[in-house]
Amino acid sequence: MTQHHVPRPVEGGDDSIAALEAELDTTRHEMADTLDELAARLDVKTRGKEKAHEVKQRAQVAVRSRDVQIRSGIVAAIVLSLILMLARRKRRLSDAE
Repeated sequence: MTQHHVPRPVEGGDDSIAALEAELDTTRHEMADTLDELAARLDVKTRGKEKAHEVKQRAQVAVRSRDVQIRSGIVAAIVLSLILMLARRKRRLSDAE
């Protein structure tokens, strides 16, 4: 974020003027960044859209996860049914012999 600058005494010469101008330029950029950040935080409409998008993404992930769980359960039930059917069949064949 922004840093506080301690003002330095102005000395004579081109070096001190150049340093002061550089410091002013840095301060301007920091202030512009701060204002941009504040404007973004105050932009309720955009923040609302971003939050809605985030919630939508989370809901889609949850639905996909639930779909995977349901499909896995169905597959497990089918496999278990096949195993039970084969076990019964094997038992019937061994009982018939």
